Amino acid sequence: MNLKFVGMIISIFIIAFMVIITIKTNFVGKDKSVKLEEYPSGLIKDQVNKLEKEGSEFEIGSEKNNVAPDFELKNLSGEMVKLSDYKGKKVFLNFWASWCPPCRVEMPHMENYYKKYKDSENVEIIAVNMTTDERNIENVEKFVESLGLSFPVLLDPEGEINDLYDFDYYPTTYLINADGIIVKKFWYAVDEKKIEELIDNIE
Repeated sequence: MNLKFVGMIISIFIIAFMVIITIKTNFVGKDKSVKLEEYPSGLIKDQVNKLEKEGSEFEIGSEKNNVAPDFELKNLSGEMVKLSDYKGKKVFLNFWASWCPPCRVEMPHMENYYKKYKDSENVEIIAVNMTTDERNIENVEKFVESLGLSFPVLLDPEGEINDLYDFDYYPTTYLINADGIIVKKFWYAVDEKKIEELIDNIE
């Protein structure tokens, strides 16, 4: 067996290994999202009931150290948007990814709520896409377009906001009061009725 043949065999193994790693990273490793099968019949309420029992929601309170960290990100139009721009409003701050099945289930409910209250002076929905976990930006644009989303969608290409807010699952939502204090965090999808209830109870 000559060296050239041995080198070719080694190269084939290296290429095969890289292909396997790429597949696992893009399709298997996206484990931050709740799996689709955790939605019996696709109903949000089933998943919410299941996850609430597992402690996926907690009250945070109004201590000073729970001030929502400010950030500035671009939206899909390339405009810079700061969280602090919305101080004085209750904010439903949602973190999501286009490949996350619960996010796809939840977003139309967020849109319905937003359409109903978008002219309100005291409430806002902001959806931050965790762009570092996307395969490409086109996926985000297609997702937003396919669901007709009109609330602010911001891009986090460097993963900086994930570090600021320290969460591990998609979707994760923080409820922020008008003083900029985080009052609740939860990591499951919610429907329009639950969104209304949650925002109404922000103090």
